[in-house]
Amino acid sequence: MGTMSEKLGAMGGNMGGVFDDGVFDGVKKITVGKDVDSVTYIKIEYQKDGKPETREHGTIRGELKEFAVKYPNEYITSVGGSYEHVFKYGTDLIKSLIFKTSSGRTSLLGHRTLSGNPDVKEFMLEVQNGGKLLGFHGRSGHAIDAIGAYFGNLATLSTLAPAPAHVGGPQKLEAQGGKGGKQWDDGADHDGVVKIHVAGGGLGIENIKFDYVKNGETKEGVFHGVKAKGFITTIAISHPDEYLVSVEGWYDSSNTIQGIKFETNKNTSDVIGYDFSEDGKPFALQVKDKKIIGFHGFADTRLNSLGAYFTPISSSSSSIKLPAKGRNEGVSWDDGVHDNVRTVHVGQGDSGVTFVKFEYTKGLELLAGDGHGNSLPRTRKFMVDQDDYITSVKVYYEKLSGSETEIITALVFKTFKGKTSQPFGISSPHISLLEGGKITGFYGSSGDVLHSIGAYMSLSSTPMLRGKWIKVEQKNKGPGPRCSNAIAMVGDKMYSFGGELTPNFHIDQHLYVFDFKTHTWALAPPNGDVPDLPCLGVCMVAIGTTLYVFGGRDGHRNYNGFYSYDTVKSAWKLITPVDKGPAPRSFHAMAADDKNVYVFGGVSSTVRVNTLHAYNIVDQKWTELPNPGESCKERGGSGLAVVQGKIWVVYGFTGDELDDVHCFDPIESKWTKVETTGEKPWPRSVFAIAVVGKYIIMSGGEIDMDPMAHLGPGKLTGGAFVLDTESLMWEKLEEGHSPRGWCASTTASIDGKKGLLMHGGKAQTNGRYDDIFFYGVDYA
Repeated sequence: MGTMSEKLGAMGGNMGGVFDDGVFDGVKKITVGKDVDSVTYIKIEYQKDGKPETREHGTIRGELKEFAVKYPNEYITSVGGSYEHVFKYGTDLIKSLIFKTSSGRTSLLGHRTLSGNPDVKEFMLEVQNGGKLLGFHGRSGHAIDAIGAYFGNLATLSTLAPAPAHVGGPQKLEAQGGKGGKQWDDGADHDGVVKIHVAGGGLGIENIKFDYVKNGETKEGVFHGVKAKGFITTIAISHPDEYLVSVEGWYDSSNTIQGIKFETNKNTSDVIGYDFSEDGKPFALQVKDKKIIGFHGFADTRLNSLGAYFTPISSSSSSIKLPAKGRNEGVSWDDGVHDNVRTVHVGQGDSGVTFVKFEYTKGLELLAGDGHGNSLPRTRKFMVDQDDYITSVKVYYEKLSGSETEIITALVFKTFKGKTSQPFGISSPHISLLEGGKITGFYGSSGDVLHSIGAYMSLSSTPMLRGKWIKVEQKNKGPGPRCSNAIAMVGDKMYSFGGELTPNFHIDQHLYVFDFKTHTWALAPPNGDVPDLPCLGVCMVAIGTTLYVFGGRDGHRNYNGFYSYDTVKSAWKLITPVDKGPAPRSFHAMAADDKNVYVFGGVSSTVRVNTLHAYNIVDQKWTELPNPGESCKERGGSGLAVVQGKIWVVYGFTGDELDDVHCFDPIESKWTKVETTGEKPWPRSVFAIAVVGKYIIMSGGEIDMDPMAHLGPGKLTGGAFVLDTESLMWEKLEEGHSPRGWCASTTASIDGKKGLLMHGGKAQTNGRYDDIFFYGVDYA
């Protein structure tokens, strides 16, 4: 029997050929192309029976943008947009498309339309009582003439993981898994889960039992399924500090759950039962920022399916108090913790910020906070949308001339959806950031001016990554302090090359080796075509047991060519001289897959560039790939990453710090500028970068250039972030090192964990570091 669905009629023009994708299990990603007039192309990545299927419509790809959902835990609930008459084609065409998801995210793709324009017709496709997008139909030719949709009613979709937007009472996710068995329900009248008992047998999970807590008293549950004769796995949860946030599992054609694992806000269990098989069907039970308080499902001789009840995690229990920026002078104030910040009011005087006031929500109530400071100057405000929230604040501060009094000179606010306020006040050389999650309240001190400001931060209960920072022990003297060097990993050894100690002046041309087994440094033998000159701003990657080094310059702006170093034979080889390969450059970015070395951007002898080159180690040839164009400006100090076959350019510097992200698909030979959301980092360059699975990790970097350019330290940060390249969502990680930029970095596997490895860097004092840090990912 097929999935029950409702077909909503196509909106738009009546030209072009009819298309009908039919009904799938869900939508994972939508790519939309536009030209100057309309939406010209749409590519949809569906999921059917656990396998991806793609459909494309329209022939003019134009400027491409992607919108990805966290399938199956997130799904599209509505499709809206606009259409109007395009004289070039003599018909109505789709002008814009708007997708909204079950988690409240919204993405506008195509052209923005002017409010009140009578020539533009707007539409919205959605079903009553909530629905899940299962497919598209419509009309297309060179462009998208019309579009309609299939939606599944949530009540009839037994395989649906997330529920629609929920208000009041526990949220029930329907049972996931196979069909059959007798229904059971533990209910939702609990405060949390304290113990899980699971028995696996030869044919799958035989039974399961949950113990709950209510008002401090433990309530023992009952077994669901046949009580096992074999070994029972028990998972204990330390309520109330620890709570259950998600369940993942899979089932097969026998309609029995074969493997299952549980995740709390602190730990993730091993898989109980069998590891996932390609012929199985996965499922997940998870709602962002909610915890599990009860279970239900179906079972007979074995466990057939499992569902759960969720309730919000209280703001107060999951909030942290970020230290205030500035100096504690004047009168202290504290607005406390709320659910959200809705409006910000800021007053500005001759020297900086003189007044702040915040409006909050708590439950269904709108609360106006007290004003802090002198409200006589005119105030300006920043309003936060109902489905958005503030994730970070950039705080500018300095001492008043001739005084020890420190004041806040300017504030800038940024939200989850990437909305940034205007700068309130006057920028100054000293900057600090309040960031790390959802801001739920403010505190600080003030008199006639604002002296300090801090924030309460609500952390996500379902982080993308969990990991740990370690400072790596070094048992002997190494290369010494430096920045603008390069590192790469081969096996258990880290190789370091190039760098500077004094701004703009090289150190040496040695290749250093750090052995993670002995934690000692050594020099690699300098055999073969040793690079002609010591250099800074150099890049290095590893493919197999071979290092590849490109570019960099010495203190006199002489440039290096392209070299390899065979770590088995301990020999250098000059591959292309400086005048034969890509244009000489420094402070570029490099990455590699199993056959290609990629070089992007950087600073040539005269200008910054935005070219992308690839060197194929099999053909031994350089290829210049398509240029990204004006949307991806020429830059230095950017990050370059290869993720699941696609090449990503992240942030950088082009006279100003940048915060854009671009993706190049080598198969389609197309660039896409992607819009990201979440706890997005402030613009920065010269940061550390690594790739773990579908995630890009960045840490540190320069967020504001020094007036003396590279001769000074600039404003550096220690913040670490992760980008999910499928959902295009950022999240802040814990900080593990002091603020720094211009450090060497690479992806590394150490003691069984993959993560970000960093060496050296520039300090806020303009000194140089010689330490090594590693962020090892526990799970992704």
